[in-house]
Amino acid sequence: MMEWQQIEYFIAVAQLQHMTNAAKELSLTQSALSRSISALEKELGVALFERSGRSLVLNRYGRIFLERAKLALMEIEKGKQEITNLINPSAGVISLSFLHMLGAQLIPSLLNSFRERYADIRFELHQSSNNELLTLISNNDCDFGITTPEFVNDSFHWHLMGKSELFLATPLNHRWVNLSSVNLEELREVPYVGLKTSCGLSFTINKLFEKKQIRPNTVFHADELDTVAGLVSAGFGVAILPKTLGLQNHPLVWLKVDEPECELTLGVVWKKNKELTPVSNIFLSFIREKYSTEC
Repeated sequence: MMEWQQIEYFIAVAQLQHMTNAAKELSLTQSALSRSISALEKELGVALFERSGRSLVLNRYGRIFLERAKLALMEIEKGKQEITNLINPSAGVISLSFLHMLGAQLIPSLLNSFRERYADIRFELHQSSNNELLTLISNNDCDFGITTPEFVNDSFHWHLMGKSELFLATPLNHRWVNLSSVNLEELREVPYVGLKTSCGLSFTINKLFEKKQIRPNTVFHADELDTVAGLVSAGFGVAILPKTLGLQNHPLVWLKVDEPECELTLGVVWKKNKELTPVSNIFLSFIREKYSTEC
């Protein structure tokens, strides 16, 4: 009968493509590893490797089995972690997905605050687009996400973390730099640098434009906020951006927008009808406590 260790050994040999190196990696003798692989091949009824001198290359049967073996390994690790979480709820792992634009400031600050109280709980982090984030949570590949609310539907719970003002960023030599504020209507007349839909903020800004029935004169669409800020500082146009620490490193002028809804809303989202692990409940309680006044 196939043993779990045989699968683990097979994956190591497949990745290193060398029996001696794999044996060293696994702290085994080469003969013991070779016997294990031979026994696995005998049980499956096919050879898994093409042998060429000391090198081992997966054949088509080996490639098929490797794909399934990796999935099996992931499921076993998930099972082990779930059991660990139940036995020791203060030392588990939380899987957290977040928008790319949050990686420089909000996420490090949030995790640092959490770790000050729960030092033994670790995080598995995923930077994602809005759609990718919700897919990860829907497929149970992620426990929580931090995102904007545009695509959060009835399949998810949502907890508001807060809102932050968005500003109009202009180059240093722009004709608007001495204004105290700018009306969104004026964006029809000047070159505008926008965001691709891969950036979560794009949905918030586009929703604002649609509500005001404004179609800005967009000359570029960029993937990242930093790229937008760079293009604006180089004089290619203006843009609506959050005034984050990273973006403030660019030579820009930040103007208030005459629109109360020109703001970025962020919150924590998680799947309904999914039983939370003890560490997930700890994290959720922390979020609710930290951001209780915002809701």
